[in-house]
Amino acid sequence: MVTFEQTAQFRRRIADTIVWLTTVTSTGKPAPKPVWFVFDGESFLIFSEPGALKMKHIDANPNVALHFNIAPDGEDVLVVSGTAEVVPDVLPSTAPGYLDKYEAHYPRIGHDRDSVDATYSAAIRVTPTRSWGF
Repeated sequence: MVTFEQTAQFRRRIADTIVWLTTVTSTGKPAPKPVWFVFDGESFLIFSEPGALKMKHIDANPNVALHFNIAPDGEDVLVVSGTAEVVPDVLPSTAPGYLDKYEAHYPRIGHDRDSVDATYSAAIRVTPTRSWGF
């Protein structure tokens, strides 16, 4: 049985900038999207545009997967399955650790703190249920 464990690999990879969030479409197909994230010790917090398809997918089916980019040699694979929920009243600027991790990247995507809060105002919490990797 595969379960969720905060392994040394996991603890190292949560410093990554990008994780791929895979939701399930209304026709049952996987829909991966690269996203920014923070991990608070128990769950992942991801921000989205409120009207994004991933939000509709999560409303219909909260089962998601997160996978980290692998090394060029095919090693360092890590996939985390979990349950997603929309969390009210949380913005990127108020999420612990989010500004420290991402604010320096805002200018290269044409944003500042206020515009990120306005654009990516939907918070998604992913609670891990299992993981695997090598």
